[in-house]
Amino acid sequence: MVNEDRSHEYTGILGFFIAICTLLVSLRCYTKLVLVKSFAADDYFSVLTLIAFLMFCTLALLGVQNGTGKQRYLIPDEDFPNGMKWWWGCEPTYIICGIFLKISIGIFLLRIAVERAHRIILWTCLITIQVYSVFFLFLFTFQCTPISHFWEQFRGGQGKCIDSNIIVGTFYGYSALVCVTDWTFSIVPIFIVRKLQMSKQKKISVGIVLAFCAIGSTATVVRIPYIKGLKDIPNFLYATTDVAIWSISEVGIGLGASAAATLRPLLRKILGETSIVGGSTGARKMSHNWGGNNPSRSGYLEQGSGNDHEQIISHSIPLEKQDPRKLARVNTVTAGNNQLSRTGSTAQLRDWESKGKDDGSDEEYSPVSLAQHGGIRKTVKITHTQS
Repeated sequence: MVNEDRSHEYTGILGFFIAICTLLVSLRCYTKLVLVKSFAADDYFSVLTLIAFLMFCTLALLGVQNGTGKQRYLIPDEDFPNGMKWWWGCEPTYIICGIFLKISIGIFLLRIAVERAHRIILWTCLITIQVYSVFFLFLFTFQCTPISHFWEQFRGGQGKCIDSNIIVGTFYGYSALVCVTDWTFSIVPIFIVRKLQMSKQKKISVGIVLAFCAIGSTATVVRIPYIKGLKDIPNFLYATTDVAIWSISEVGIGLGASAAATLRPLLRKILGETSIVGGSTGARKMSHNWGGNNPSRSGYLEQGSGNDHEQIISHSIPLEKQDPRKLARVNTVTAGNNQLSRTGSTAQLRDWESKGKDDGSDEEYSPVSLAQHGGIRKTVKITHTQS
């Protein structure tokens, strides 16, 4: 049986994305302002996207109060024009959301893109989608003369509107271009990350996080079959319910995912950043940054219980790949019976895998049996000097 009143479904979608996007963008601002202390252009455009998105959702909620999501016969005659007015207000703000969001994601990716080919691809997609978005914005805004005729026609107002087939065709073109842009923004990071100096596992994780910026295209694809509902003028507020739902989802998913992609420093602060090497079936602890400003350079050796093998928490940059002329200062922590102490020993690290080779320092950097100490044996913090 067809649900003739989908306003509650629409309201639930709005509430969900308002909450999740506000939370994730707020966490992005905290991460950039407090932890990273660098609030860049893409962050400003993310905030602008959130503001526009909240305006979009507000207009949509006003539309729900005046008939959006309901069959025409369920809407009082005096409310239908108001519902059309709020629906008209949603469309320009939706396009503005897309403009700001694509700029934010584009700047984010351009900042990490080094190769000329990658930058040309990103710039081409970004400029193309922005030009078409501005065209679509003006076409929809001024489709009726006067503008108010879009809703006043249902009160007997005088005016004219362009053929709805033009709007539908332009919307199809916009959706297709959004999909191409989003997929490009998903694929290019894979090639960017591929040449970075990091482990294969970390490349995969970083590539996936970056690709999240464009998963809003899934909502765009799902919306395409429903765009034809824009031609159903007599039952417009019900026929366009799916268009409205998936438009909200498109912006909400894209905004939330792009904000989540910047939260790596926050997650590293909370959970620590480690890579596990050894025979144990899994790690039971993560390394927290108890000192210094770069938690990704700290780690510890952990002794398992029973017959578990030792677990070695390694550094994010393999030391054997570093320039041997660069010095590293090492702060060592020893632990016994839950007591930690810092020593001021320093050493020039030449070979992390020296298996205990004597290099003139008073510390060894090979795994040793820790059963007699229980718990943490040592933590090293490495700061590389510029050559």
